[in-house]
Amino acid sequence: MFRKHGKWFWIAVGAAALVCVFYFPSLVAYRYTADSQRTAFLSHPWRSWEFLATALAVPGDAKLKTSGAALRLAESLFNHQEISVDRVRLLFLAKERPYSFSQAVDQLRLGGTVRPPHRFVWEVEGRIRSLPDTGRITVMLLDYRSGRVLWDARDYLGGGSPAPTASPSPSP
Repeated sequence: MFRKHGKWFWIAVGAAALVCVFYFPSLVAYRYTADSQRTAFLSHPWRSWEFLATALAVPGDAKLKTSGAALRLAESLFNHQEISVDRVRLLFLAKERPYSFSQAVDQLRLGGTVRPPHRFVWEVEGRIRSLPDTGRITVMLLDYRSGRVLWDARDYLGGGSPAPTASPSPSP
């Protein structure tokens, strides 16, 4: 069976297999991350290997392991308020670096900088019911491991209550 094909055939098969193995994590990362990050994994496939290694190192007791769990938490936090939650997307952030973002909403500029404790953050997207045609915007950032709110649009809109934050150490 192997003798029917020449040397160049097997070189081509090996090269194709190598490309598939090299790009496989890119396809996984592309599938599970936010729209804003997807092309980065295809154009820089080594980042997808980093994504895969980070995903495999996530502790088993992470609070928001699935998009469904993150969506349920976000919906419960925005329950009966002026913000409707549409979807959640996973962000893969740079190691030990702050994440900054900015978005225009009506005549407001919403955004901020967060220092997540882990490289995975859930980006919650939704709509503000009181503003006409705002489209889908980032309304909350959730920590993957703890489920803690890292950023909340309500803090900047003046509506709702600010998200509770955990104390870094217990007080006496």
